[in-house]
Amino acid sequence: MKVRPKYNALNMSASKSDVKKVTPTSRFGDPQNFDCDNTYCTINGRAIKKELVIENPDDMFKFLPPEKEFLSEFKNPCWKGKDNLGREQLFCLPYFFIIGFTKCGTTDLFAILLAHPLISSRARKETHFFDRRRRGRSPFMNTPSIYQPQAFMHYAYRGKYREKLIGTYKKMPGTDVLFHGITLDATPSHAWDNEFWEKFHPGHKEPPVTNADTIFKLNPKTKLIFSIRDPINRMRSAYQFFCRHRNVGSYECDKPITPKKYHNLVVEAVSLFNHCLQNNTVRGCTYSTATHQLATHLFASIYHVYIADFMRVFPRDQIYILKFEEHIANPISTLNDICDFLDVPRFPKKGLEKFLQQHKTRNKMKSGLKLPYVLPQTIEILEKFFKPHLEELVGLLGDEKWFWNRPH
Repeated sequence: MKVRPKYNALNMSASKSDVKKVTPTSRFGDPQNFDCDNTYCTINGRAIKKELVIENPDDMFKFLPPEKEFLSEFKNPCWKGKDNLGREQLFCLPYFFIIGFTKCGTTDLFAILLAHPLISSRARKETHFFDRRRRGRSPFMNTPSIYQPQAFMHYAYRGKYREKLIGTYKKMPGTDVLFHGITLDATPSHAWDNEFWEKFHPGHKEPPVTNADTIFKLNPKTKLIFSIRDPINRMRSAYQFFCRHRNVGSYECDKPITPKKYHNLVVEAVSLFNHCLQNNTVRGCTYSTATHQLATHLFASIYHVYIADFMRVFPRDQIYILKFEEHIANPISTLNDICDFLDVPRFPKKGLEKFLQQHKTRNKMKSGLKLPYVLPQTIEILEKFFKPHLEELVGLLGDEKWFWNRPH
C-alpha cells in the first residue's frame, strides 16, 4: 500500500488555475544585479561564471537555494520555496537526464523507464528547457530568440510532475530517507543544441559555456544517460524524421526525399563544416549555429565534442553511455545496467520480459516517409568525414566498439 504524507505547508492541492499563475516570464540575467568580480558571480553560495548568468533566466540561480537546503527526505533534489504569489510550494529538479542523442532510441528508453515503480510516470519528454526555452527561443529548431526566457521557477514547479512524487511516497526499510522515487527530463537535444550562443557571447569562436555547465550548476549530483548509435545511421534517421512534416522543425526539405537529394545535402554539409575549420576549431565548428541549418544533422553525430563538455564538468561515474545497437540486441541487460546506475531496484525479470514484448516504440515511421537507401558515394564521404571524430570518441571513452566497424 502506498502511503501519502501530509504536506499541508506545501499546499499540494493547488488547482489548475493556481498552476497557471506560477508561469511567469523572465528576463536574462544581468551580472550587475549580483555580487560579481571579473569572472564569477556569487549567488546563493554558488560561484557562477558570468557567461552563465547572462544567458540564463534572471531567476535561475536566485531562486535555486543552496544545495544544503534540498530536502533530505527525498531521493530526488527538491526544496521548499515560495511561488510568485508568496505561497510555500514544493519545487524539484530531475534526478537524472536522458541527455542525448536525437534518433538514438531515447523515446523508447524513456517509455520503458516510465514503467519503473520508482520513476515518476508524469515526466515529460522534450521539455527543451535547457536548450531553447531558457534562452527565449521558439520551441522550433533553428529559430532565433523571439520570446523572453522561460522562468526557472516554472520548470522546477512542473505541476503534476511534482504531485506524482508525492503520490509515490514510501518509507524504505533501513534508511532515513522517506521517499525513493525519482523524476527525469528526457530531452536528447540538450546534448547538442546550444544554437544562437553567439548572440550571448559575441567575438567568441567557441561557446564559453554550454548546457553542460548550466545543468551542473543547478545540480552537480545529477546523473546523465547518453544513447548513441552509428553516426551515419543516426544522420539518416534524423533526416527522415525532420523532413517528414514542417512542424517537427524548421528545416527546409525538398520533398519527396530521395537518395540523390540526400547526397547533395551531405556534400553541402561536409563542405560547410570543412570551410568552417579553415578559421575555427573542431569544437567551434561543431557548435556553430551556421553548421546547424541543414536537415542532414551532421553536427549532432560528432558525439565526442558534446560528451567531452559534459565529462569536463561531471564526474565520469555520473555519466552512462548507452550503445543503441547493444540496447536493441539485449534490452534487459542494458536496462539492468541503467537501473544499477540510477541506484533503483532492477525491473522484475518476468515482468520486464512481458512488458518488452508488448511495448512498441512511439517513433515508428511510415515506409513512404523513409529514405529508401543511401548512395555508396554518400557513405564513402561520410566515413571519411567521421573517421577522425570516431577516433576521438574511442580515445575519450576507451573502447574500440565506438568505431561501429567503420574503417579506421
